[in-house]
Amino acid sequence: MALDTNRVLRIGVVYRGQILAERVLDRRIEVSVGSRPDNTVQVSPKDHPDFPISVQLAVLHKDAYHLILPDDPSVQLNLRGGPAGAAGVGKNDVVQVKGKRAVLIEGFTGGSLAIGDIILMFQFVRSDSVPTETREETVLRIGLVFESRLLSDQVFQPGTTVRVGTGTDDDIVLPDDDYTGERAIFKVGKGGQVDITLPATSKLRLATDGTPMSEEEALRKGVARSAGNGLQLSIGLKSRGRASLGPYTLLFQVVRRTITVPVMPRKTIIGQVLQPLTSDPVWSVSFLVSVLLIGSIVSQAIIFQSTTGRYLKAQRLEEAHVASTYEVIIEEKEEEPPPEKVQDIKSDEAKQAEKKEIEREKRPKKKKPEKVEKPQSTGKTVDPEERKRNARKMVATKTIAGALLGKNGASSKLFAEGGEGDATVIAQNFGGESGAGDGDGAGPGTGLQLAGDGGGGGTVERVATGKSKGFGKRDKDATKVAAVKREKRVQISLSAGALGGSGSGKSGVARVIARKNSAVRRCYEAALRKQPGLSGKVKVRFTVGTAGTITGVDVIGAAGDFSSCIKSKFSSIRGLPLLPSPQSFTQSYVFTKS
Repeated sequence: MALDTNRVLRIGVVYRGQILAERVLDRRIEVSVGSRPDNTVQVSPKDHPDFPISVQLAVLHKDAYHLILPDDPSVQLNLRGGPAGAAGVGKNDVVQVKGKRAVLIEGFTGGSLAIGDIILMFQFVRSDSVPTETREETVLRIGLVFESRLLSDQVFQPGTTVRVGTGTDDDIVLPDDDYTGERAIFKVGKGGQVDITLPATSKLRLATDGTPMSEEEALRKGVARSAGNGLQLSIGLKSRGRASLGPYTLLFQVVRRTITVPVMPRKTIIGQVLQPLTSDPVWSVSFLVSVLLIGSIVSQAIIFQSTTGRYLKAQRLEEAHVASTYEVIIEEKEEEPPPEKVQDIKSDEAKQAEKKEIEREKRPKKKKPEKVEKPQSTGKTVDPEERKRNARKMVATKTIAGALLGKNGASSKLFAEGGEGDATVIAQNFGGESGAGDGDGAGPGTGLQLAGDGGGGGTVERVATGKSKGFGKRDKDATKVAAVKREKRVQISLSAGALGGSGSGKSGVARVIARKNSAVRRCYEAALRKQPGLSGKVKVRFTVGTAGTITGVDVIGAAGDFSSCIKSKFSSIRGLPLLPSPQSFTQSYVFTKS
């Protein structure tokens, strides 16, 4: 007959018309009812002291329930919903199970067993569909016999300690006060090994390999050993024994049994978390409300970030860009040099001449002679020929025209053929700006003024002469300085190569770096004052950060103050493009002079 594993057994206990206990067994185990704690269905001994210690109701044989039939003929058995009818069972249905009369009840839906004032009821009910599995385990089986009557038969799983005695805390309680000896202790190991401690008066009989032996023989063979007032021994699978505890006989055996137990499906972490939601509606509603609140807060944060937050970020970027652009404009106004000119490197002689010129300018200047008032005309009439001779003499002695005098000289011819007006013209050319005034003209000669405009009949006026400012020593020194300045002129040129590197902001970086060429040129000019022969190629490797500034500069091909100057110029650059990540670039320069 196929067994329905979805059916479970329901047990009810009625004592003297009162329901004492009711239990549904969630797994297939042997069933006993009584006041002892080890019974399947326990009845309180304090409330019902007359209730039997243990009554075995059903046992398992071939994984099927068999109802135990007591030997008392007054016992009434009632089975329902089975092939044998409701009145009872036939003689052919009674079988021997574990030495007892029993009847298979798996085919029935329920029934009852009346023993005196006790009515034990059972019923097979439908359970939830739970998967099961069959397991094998090594267990300790202990039976308690009194006057050839089996009082209890229990199975203990590995990892338990079983105490047999008269104490209320013992696992198997001896029901009579006639025994006053020590308790027996069984320690069931997980590997099937059982350690036993028995009183010395237990009259042990043991069989480890199928052959029984007495206590003396067990001690002689070393299977058992004396320990204080008792015995100690260890037994394994298929071993059995018997010990006497006063009027009671204790039977023990290590056996291997097969059981069918339900297997709970292994739930995932998500299933374990969601299990309280499905089991407790109140908790489920609270959790759902909390999730909705958290979701609304997160949604509001996302909406804020996508609207206001994005706007604020754009505003910050725009303000940063405007600030960097303003810095670039200020920097260009402060550092932009005048239009490039060919730089002159002065020679030592030019420097010395310039130094002398500065010292000469620092000397105190001589005071100009006071102006001499024009003489008043005496009104005396002078002969024209005499006046001409006086004029010629004045020109010969006081002006550069005297160099033209002499025999057949240009001045002789000039004065011989010219009149008074001609003399006045010569005086104007070699004297002051107009030949009139106080004689302190800007020309190199002596100012000359005649009383008349030329022609005969003129009167002779007092002639005023100024101090000559001809080609003196100062004019010669200035000429020498100008000649030295033109002696040696050095020409400087700077050639900037294309910006090296890659990235979306390369063109913007190149435009800003190009504005630094003049500043780099000044670094080279300053270096030439210390090293006149300095020239060559210099490469600048720099990194542009995300804030529009240069975070690192490395100069290759230059050293000392020249390298430090270039680094400082590059480090001060502002207004570079805002890059998504730091990028490196290189800029090369070629410095030459001729």
